[in-house]
Amino acid sequence: MTLRTRQQKIGAFGHKWLTTHIEEHPDWLSRDLGEDYGVDIEAELTAPALRGHILKIQIKSHEHVERKDHRVKLVIDRKYIDYAESCRYPVILAVVDTTAKQAWYLWLQEWLLLVRSTQGRRSAQQTTWTQWISETQTVERGLSAELQSIAEWKGETQLTLSLIDALRAAAATQNRAAIEALVMIISNNASTSTDASLDVLIDEAVQLGNRLRGTSEGNLIADQLYALARKHGGRISRFTVHDLVIREDSYSRTGLTTLGIMYDDFFDHIRSLCLPSYFTSIEPRVAFYCAFREAFPEVKSGNFAADPTGFTFAGLQYLQPDRHLDKYINRGPSALLDYLVPLDLGNG
Repeated sequence: MTLRTRQQKIGAFGHKWLTTHIEEHPDWLSRDLGEDYGVDIEAELTAPALRGHILKIQIKSHEHVERKDHRVKLVIDRKYIDYAESCRYPVILAVVDTTAKQAWYLWLQEWLLLVRSTQGRRSAQQTTWTQWISETQTVERGLSAELQSIAEWKGETQLTLSLIDALRAAAATQNRAAIEALVMIISNNASTSTDASLDVLIDEAVQLGNRLRGTSEGNLIADQLYALARKHGGRISRFTVHDLVIREDSYSRTGLTTLGIMYDDFFDHIRSLCLPSYFTSIEPRVAFYCAFREAFPEVKSGNFAADPTGFTFAGLQYLQPDRHLDKYINRGPSALLDYLVPLDLGNG
């Protein structure tokens, strides 16, 4: 007979304790799902009645949960994130201290949105992430408050997730009318959306526009969301700027035009993103443009006479072509990038 390890016993105890803890609450029932379902248990809100308001809960149990500075440590495995990204129910990661008989929680989909807006897309090589949460974020407190709201799909995070799903479905079915309606909803709600939600919605639409490049649906998504970025450029992150501008091993002319307009209208915010140093190793031509704009803030993107001659950055300099005004009028700021050359070549 195979004996259970100590950690397996701790895991089993934590699983049973949390299941009972949820079941004892007057507004919830819990169901043990077993290993085959990808998560440990399911919690359903029973107040005021059973209406399919469900949470999927993954449990991590420890004999002693690490705490410091009034925060609790959670280690998030990639398999939980992959499941949360594909699941249409809220997925909760709960960490149980079996000695203290206490549990804390993190809503994985909301955490993913925040990480995406502040740190960019996750590395494909990373397998775990560490997150510290407030020790006041207990399951006991959440069952009577936030976890109920999450299960009932209340709040901006659920709206953002729903809009992303709907936008993906509309793009997949090439439903132009649905795309137009969804973009309008996103635009109408942009002013009251949090920065993280707006950032993720713009980024998602840019990604869809890229995948549908060359189609009328893809062009519609890209054009409308570029307009949204221009309108709310003072709130977007460096990672969304990256996705607006970078295309594989080159750059997007439309994205660069959008970046130029954001420099015009939201100069202080865009400068705070430190784009010249960020893009130097990614796309030196974009880094050059950002450095030029920040060195000469009075030069606007609509200035057809913009001339970076004599300015150098990222090992590049500008060699002005013949009829450069015509080229700028036709291509916008990307006309400057088309005539960047290495410093040694330019001096030769």
